[in-house]
Amino acid sequence: MKRILLLSIIATCYTGAFADQNIEIVGGSGSGNPKIAIINFDNDDGSIVDEITNDFKMTGEFNVINAVSKDAIDPSIKYVIKGSVVSDPTTGQSSVSYTLTSNESNTVLLNKSVAFNDNSKRKAVHSLDNAAYKAITQTPGIFTSKIAVATKKGPKYSLVVADFDGYNPKTLLTTNRPVQSLAWNNSGNSISYVTYEKGKPVVYVQNLAEGSRYEVANFNGSNSSPAFAPDNQKLAVTLSKDYGSHIYLVNNKPYNSMSKAIPLVNYGTIDTEADISKNGNLIFTSDHDGGPQIFMSDLYGSAPTRVTQNLGNYNTTARYSNDASKITFINRNSGTLRTY
Repeated sequence: MKRILLLSIIATCYTGAFADQNIEIVGGSGSGNPKIAIINFDNDDGSIVDEITNDFKMTGEFNVINAVSKDAIDPSIKYVIKGSVVSDPTTGQSSVSYTLTSNESNTVLLNKSVAFNDNSKRKAVHSLDNAAYKAITQTPGIFTSKIAVATKKGPKYSLVVADFDGYNPKTLLTTNRPVQSLAWNNSGNSISYVTYEKGKPVVYVQNLAEGSRYEVANFNGSNSSPAFAPDNQKLAVTLSKDYGSHIYLVNNKPYNSMSKAIPLVNYGTIDTEADISKNGNLIFTSDHDGGPQIFMSDLYGSAPTRVTQNLGNYNTTARYSNDASKITFINRNSGTLRTY
């Protein structure tokens, strides 16, 4: 089983209603993964090689090996990364040259250089690792991505955005009430979340660059589980303003007394935790079949179909992969929570 690093799940799971859980999963064995060797870079103080090593280890898709030189590479190594650093002490500018090679065919898969200074070194290395990862897997890398987490310290709850590996954290919000149900928009410049600052769950959208935020859903009852539509102009939210809890579409605009919520999913007593793929497909959790299960529909109101067949009576919190070809979800069996 591949190693999985699930940085944060702010989930809405079953407890009669759906309740929050924070889950960290690290596990599995990477013994069958391809080996990638990272050779010490010329004129590097070790920080660049450390950054590259950490990036590829965190994917869980490679066995990462550090080597002093090419002579230390054995035939079982599939890929090799090597390079050098050139620095100009007068200007404080540096550049790193980075080469990715197939050890099996001795073919250069990537040969690239990036300039940086002390403040941009990590970003430069992450961008090179993105290019290398894509050259190997044909899939875009995540190393320049951001993560958002909800934290609690004493009586304070915070919303924090950081680099994908947890570095450079920035606090966007601190409040005395819980923060949960975090969702990025498709441009990566705004985030939606739920807080209880008004004594009940209310959905907000916050712009990362400006720091400004506004309510998008403050209807009667509970407002929760936001998910951006592909064009970022609407969000799917779970509302309890009518009987039960169901999924609606709302405009990505400041909420007011005239705001409308368009019914999207009314399938069970509780329909929640929507996620929308870039092609407009919809997955959500519903108790339609008696317990929480994952169902699929779309933004056009197609009849839901159940995704989690023969996987027990508790499956929640489904999320699409970036290309919408796969989903992740949480399963509970015999009291044990697993992520698939």
